Amino acid sequence: MKKITALILAVTMMTSVLASCGSEEEQEDTLGLPVVKKPTYMIYYGVVDDDVIRNAKQYDIAILHPRQGNLTREQVADIQSANTKVLGYIAVGEDLRTAGMTAEEMLADERFTGDGSGPRVDARADGETSLAAADINGVTSPVGSGFASYYLDDNDRDGKPDFNPYFTCAYTNIGDPDWYDVLDNMKIDGDDNVPGIKEILTTDYGRGLGCDGLFLDTIDTCAPNSYTSDEDPGRTRFEWTAPGVRDFIARIKENYSDKLICQNRGLFFFNHLLEHYRYTTRPSIDYLFFESYMMDSNPEQLYNKGFFADNKYNQLPKLAAESCCADGFTVLSLGYAEGPEEYDLKKTLVGKSDKGLGVLIGDVSEAENSAGFSHYITDGQLTMLNNFVLKYHTTEDEDEPRWSSVYNNSTEWPPHEPEPRVGIGAAEPTEGGAIVFWDVALDRSGVTYVLYYSDSKLDFAADPDMKNAEKIILEPKVTEAYEQGQYDALPLQAEVSGLESGKKYYMVIRAVDRSEAHNMENNTVYQTVVPY
Repeated sequence: MKKITALILAVTMMTSVLASCGSEEEQEDTLGLPVVKKPTYMIYYGVVDDDVIRNAKQYDIAILHPRQGNLTREQVADIQSANTKVLGYIAVGEDLRTAGMTAEEMLADERFTGDGSGPRVDARADGETSLAAADINGVTSPVGSGFASYYLDDNDRDGKPDFNPYFTCAYTNIGDPDWYDVLDNMKIDGDDNVPGIKEILTTDYGRGLGCDGLFLDTIDTCAPNSYTSDEDPGRTRFEWTAPGVRDFIARIKENYSDKLICQNRGLFFFNHLLEHYRYTTRPSIDYLFFESYMMDSNPEQLYNKGFFADNKYNQLPKLAAESCCADGFTVLSLGYAEGPEEYDLKKTLVGKSDKGLGVLIGDVSEAENSAGFSHYITDGQLTMLNNFVLKYHTTEDEDEPRWSSVYNNSTEWPPHEPEPRVGIGAAEPTEGGAIVFWDVALDRSGVTYVLYYSDSKLDFAADPDMKNAEKIILEPKVTEAYEQGQYDALPLQAEVSGLESGKKYYMVIRAVDRSEAHNMENNTVYQTVVPY
């Protein structure tokens, strides 16, 4: 889930991809700079009734739970009549059909036995850590068989499917092609009692809900093994399934090309320091859902200061680099109105108290004003209808972008703010042009990067706005060094052509926000380059 507070930095997370999806309104000013309206959204897992429908129509996006909401095609169509996009919940890393079942009960039901070659385990040799060495389907557990191939047995290797101990569902290998087929064909009404991809997205299968897209949950099943300790009852040892997750989401996008995809968390796919990044899902998703960006669902505290600092100072800049690329995404962020009773957050959320007003406004400010996300707040069960963010967020933007960095050399916990790497970081000559490199800037409205260049030395005092220089709106893409996991690599690059060979050029990159005001920061960092 996306947007932040007045205490921190500001992020860029708006990309032209979202406009093409109909999530934002984008037009151009006389200079060709884009103006982007970030989407508003709500998420609700309760029963859908007339009140829910009226509330949903206030937003650009409504994320609903088809089964728990007992959703119908008529209700979806009603919401869509207000130009609201409806995304249907679906769990992909766990089999919701198995909730509360035992392995023995599963073995007696042909829905869970498949070809009998499961559960599966990591096929990599002992000590092998590279995901490139992983077999997308794994191998049959040494002491198990008879289950479907897409169930997993890496947590204890007892020959039975591993279960999430908190939600009592069997974990799945998301990338197993057979699992895709099962998910595609599930139905709410009948033995499954769980909606499938086809039922959610089309109008001629099952309930034919005809939603505009999917909300993919339980992606974190494929998280790095190091994310949980051996003593953790909720440990997962399924990182080897990550390459298949990329293929799974790409397959949805190929089969349902006109539909939107929102991925819940799975932030490791966007961290270049992890091998998961080599299998990024970025090209196939339209939205990234950043659950618990600041306020989480723990009733004992307002938020975890360490996790929030990591989200803000480590995760946020990396997401800014991903989202501004041509195949990037928009971030939707979620905060939870839980926390200690003294703050009365739930009543504050629905206007029945003001005890927690400062806390909730702070959460909105952190996510929207500083990070540039589209934010929403609800309770831990995701069943509290409210319009708090619509009431308290701000649409005006008078602040210029601020530079940050994907490179953070902090070795302490909580991590500190990274030192900004301002403006152009490097320029390399090409034939009749150059390649320019830079880090990220952050803003509540999103960021456009503009290159100013001249064949004469730049005079920042006489021409601070560089009106006498040539200007190019850059189209960023991720650098090779960043893709390969170089720790201090500059993340973004763009190619410049049409320059004169042998001539020296002075170059500056500035960040301009995507508000109607087009606020621009005026850094004076420059690089020189001589095209060959």
